[in-house]
Amino acid sequence: MIFQGANPIFDVGSLSYRDRFYLAVSRMFEGSQCLPEIMSQLEQQMEEKFYHPEKHIFSNEEEHLKMAMGEVQDSHLMQMISEDISRKDTELLRKHFLTLKEKYTDNTKYSAMYIKFVFSNLIQELFQEDQFSGERRLEHEIDRLYNCRNIMEILQVTEYNICEYEKFLERSMSESRNEVAVVKNYIYQHYDEDLNLETLAEKVYLSSGYLSFIFKKETGMNLNRYIRVFRMEKAGELLKNTNMKVAQISEKVGFSNVSYFCRSFREFYGRSPESYRKGTGENEESVSED
Repeated sequence: MIFQGANPIFDVGSLSYRDRFYLAVSRMFEGSQCLPEIMSQLEQQMEEKFYHPEKHIFSNEEEHLKMAMGEVQDSHLMQMISEDISRKDTELLRKHFLTLKEKYTDNTKYSAMYIKFVFSNLIQELFQEDQFSGERRLEHEIDRLYNCRNIMEILQVTEYNICEYEKFLERSMSESRNEVAVVKNYIYQHYDEDLNLETLAEKVYLSSGYLSFIFKKETGMNLNRYIRVFRMEKAGELLKNTNMKVAQISEKVGFSNVSYFCRSFREFYGRSPESYRKGTGENEESVSED
């Protein structure tokens, strides 16, 4: 479904994103007051979900995982697992592994050889990470799996490799704090510019998925959220400590659209820039954009 014209969803989207966009509505929601939270969820998916050249595809995987186990295609699950690994998303990796585990445990309609083939593909996906594969031998782990005598042994070998992968990521995380510090410092110095995950990842020579992973691990906040919070805090400081006009402050903290800045500010602080500057409550509804 494409929204155009006088529509609150279209208005919010067109002010937030410069590019043309298409929006599909998959569930009912009430009132435009829900939109900021919905758009915030969408922005998080933009950062943490599926990356494709020149295009973002956003998908909520919970619906896929609610399908009957017999209907979940292995190829689809393996594609999701591959994307989990590329984004270093161990939480979703565990969830998708559990889906495979539930599908094949005590299921006699699949041959032992086919089950080994499925889980060997998962292990091979883990070893696509060059540094991880450099520490251990893929051939050894595949041999271990094909020598398993039952499904429980297959699951144990697979889960062992997932655990080793998680440990590898934890070690990598401790070595990546410098990159996170560099990104944070760049944000502090360039918050008035157009900042996004891909641009910042290039600054520290990391993939966007890996930067997203280590940044959230280190700060407890995804990158887009971190940038928004820093910009709002800077805007609050400028309103309190300078006589700059709202439009100037909007540009100073990286917003090209003043109306969107004012809405974002009200969402963050619970009141308009004008009332924040005056120290008054939200009864002051008028917002000066001069």
